[in-house]
Amino acid sequence: MKPSHVVIGIAVLAISAFFFAGIPGISGEEGYAGLSPRFVPTLVGIGLAVCGALLTWQGVRGGFRNMPEEDAELPSAPHNFKGFLWVAAGLVANMALIGTLGFVFASTLMMICVARGYGSRRIVRDGLIGLAITVPMWVLFDFLLGINLPLLPVAGF
Repeated sequence: MKPSHVVIGIAVLAISAFFFAGIPGISGEEGYAGLSPRFVPTLVGIGLAVCGALLTWQGVRGGFRNMPEEDAELPSAPHNFKGFLWVAAGLVANMALIGTLGFVFASTLMMICVARGYGSRRIVRDGLIGLAITVPMWVLFDFLLGINLPLLPVAGF
């Protein structure tokens, strides 16, 4: 048995449990194309549960198969905890600000935080790249798929 591998499997199972715990809070009455809003989170939860169970089983049976020995052990400490905090802050800011700033600007801010987490210090370039990615996504969702994402709620758009 490889305890570190079992821990990875159990962590994935715990994430699936969080998905399943949140599904009842999603309204099941409205949907797109006849599917409930609970459909995709349920699929993700099932996928995570299956992967977590398989990872745990592999860990109990001796570790992940076909893994080079030098990659078999987990690092003793996170490689870049500050970078992780930047990425997490970007995700939280996106969730908190999407209703105020809108999809494009909140997602651009998230892109800037994620890039900073990966070591970039070029805020303007990262913001422009974020805009170049999020504006076409907004157009795709709003005009082609008919899914209304807020552009700039503060200004009434």
